[in-house]
Amino acid sequence: MNRPSKNKRHNPTLPDDAVIDERNLIDVEDSEEISFEDRVSIYWMENKGFISGCVFALALLIVAFNGMRIYTNHAKAKLQESYSEAINNETLAEFAQANPNKDLGGLAALTVADQAYAAQEFEKALNFYSIASQALADNILAGRARLGQAFANFYNDNQSQALAQLTAIAEDTSLAEVARAEAAYHLAIEADAAGRSEDYDRYVAQIQSSPLATQWQQRVAMYEQVAR
Repeated sequence: MNRPSKNKRHNPTLPDDAVIDERNLIDVEDSEEISFEDRVSIYWMENKGFISGCVFALALLIVAFNGMRIYTNHAKAKLQESYSEAINNETLAEFAQANPNKDLGGLAALTVADQAYAAQEFEKALNFYSIASQALADNILAGRARLGQAFANFYNDNQSQALAQLTAIAEDTSLAEVARAEAAYHLAIEADAAGRSEDYDRYVAQIQSSPLATQWQQRVAMYEQVAR
């Protein structure tokens, strides 16, 4: 079987014994006459392996993304169903302990903590407020959970820790303004009782500067009329 002859050209970038196969080389003048469609066809033939690989990889990514979305939606639906069952069966405490890193677990813990606090079961309240504050750290209810934790500590004879937590809440600008104002109000009362007038004025100023703290502004006004 006769094979096409291979021509040798001298190229300083190639070794002397390198051979260039000119069967697929196109003359410059001829290439100017090639249509756009032919150029696309030539490009596809020369790169079809790479292009096919990219298309295959993209298809896998699409399948994986949709699969993860379906799984996530299914997991959320199952969690919501379990939460509803916990409400109906009065097993929110168990649900909260089983889902301490979920928003619904935090909401369940907050509900259980409020019930325990109202029943003056402050040790239990502190436990579930702690679960709620961790689970709802990035939620709008974060300040609410941390306030409950501080007050539960207060009634568990941890006054210094409670005041430290209230101070942290008042200073944390990532929390809801209402929660910060409530913490500032109690800190202001504590400062006034201890004779720290500068701290009192500072916390009152914080409350007065918040457009969302109307309730606590009114309570400050009532306190000053009655107690000062």
